[in-house]
Amino acid sequence: MQILTDRIPLEGKHPLIPRLLHAGDLFLDIETTGLSRTRHQIYLIGCALADGSQTMHITQFFADHPSEEAALLEKFSEFLAAKTPARVITFNGSGFDLPFLAARAEKYEIPIDLSDYGLLDIYREVTKRKRLFNLANYRQKTIEQFLCLPREDKFSGGELITVYKNYVKAPDAGKARLLLLHNYEDVRGMADLLAIFSYEAFLRAAPIPVKAALQSYTDIGGTPAEELIVTLRPPYPLPGKLSCEHPLTGAYLRASGDTAHLRVPLYHRMARLYYLDYKNYYYLPGEDMAVHKSVAVSVDRTHREKAAPENCYTWVAVDTAFLSSGRLLEYVSHVLRQLLSL
Repeated sequence: MQILTDRIPLEGKHPLIPRLLHAGDLFLDIETTGLSRTRHQIYLIGCALADGSQTMHITQFFADHPSEEAALLEKFSEFLAAKTPARVITFNGSGFDLPFLAARAEKYEIPIDLSDYGLLDIYREVTKRKRLFNLANYRQKTIEQFLCLPREDKFSGGELITVYKNYVKAPDAGKARLLLLHNYEDVRGMADLLAIFSYEAFLRAAPIPVKAALQSYTDIGGTPAEELIVTLRPPYPLPGKLSCEHPLTGAYLRASGDTAHLRVPLYHRMARLYYLDYKNYYYLPGEDMAVHKSVAVSVDRTHREKAAPENCYTWVAVDTAFLSSGRLLEYVSHVLRQLLSL
């Protein structure tokens, strides 16, 4: 069995990462000989512990043979007892790593219980925003590519099972390097993956519009149309190129780096302000607008109907006064937060 250590600085990483990390945060990733907790073994545990000095300490516990699994788990248990992590950060750890680790530790009656620690599962948080990012899939390597993160390792965990079996039969440095590199980059890369939360920070913030203008154009059907275009500066750099459109409101966002462009369709110099909690509203067909049910009680029943997602809106006049006032910021913030509902 081998225990390998390394240190990597956090300086120079995305500026949001040090804000999200705290001393005692532990990144965790395991490599196994298969998917069954009863029939397969853990052959590699990688973890990275953040300290209070902008440094991450990486430790890898590597079993040269499946028969060393108990020893590997024992050493990891001792590591946890000595370091007492404040929070465990994984990529799909809730669905795989943590249950697998718990089952194998229970088999050998080794005290490894991560349920008492705080948990951040990056995979689960990112997949809540699938329609926002619209990626082909949500594997760690795919997200790393979206964030323009470099990676030397080219293998998947499944492909490395065969590499490990061959290593067990005939150990050599080349195979060991492939196995350790994959796990090392998974653990190290999880810290860089935190940069993806810069998009949520942007959409939840109240960014200052850099420029706002009205634009006329002809749509694909040849009909004249107008839109509001707002240029924004995100609070943190956005590492990937994001393009998304809200299917209901028609708001379209394109963002990367330190600039974002928001386009909102207009209707005779009027913009729709949608409300997501449509069940609390009534739609007034004669007025073409929605009002809260607390107000709608005073409207004749024949002139109102329960609002639906597509008609739960009111109107905002987009004129010169609007573009030069705080109402623009209020409206833009509202539209951006709606993109989080995708």
